[in-house]
Amino acid sequence: MSDILQALAISGGILLSIVVFTIFISFITVNREAAAMGLVTEPHHPLEQTPQQAAAAAPAKAAKAPAGDEINVLQILGFGTALFVLAVLGLFALSLIEHM
Repeated sequence: MSDILQALAISGGILLSIVVFTIFISFITVNREAAAMGLVTEPHHPLEQTPQQAAAAAPAKAAKAPAGDEINVLQILGFGTALFVLAVLGLFALSLIEHM
């Protein structure tokens, strides 16, 4: 196998594992946020509140969350960029180690 195909296979494997991990974390985050909002997540009642959950969520909605607990888009983009830079630096270090 040529070096280019081997490098593409390795990078494809790394990228596939990152995509699968990202999808897995996204599912967990969405389900956790839906549960925190008091929404039912059963397939036959998508995103409907039960009366007990609505009564329990009313005081929670009245209290505003502190500004430090909210995550905005810039924080997510910064975190993603930092992870990308760390991954590239790690691959660069691995390449240097293998060529020495």
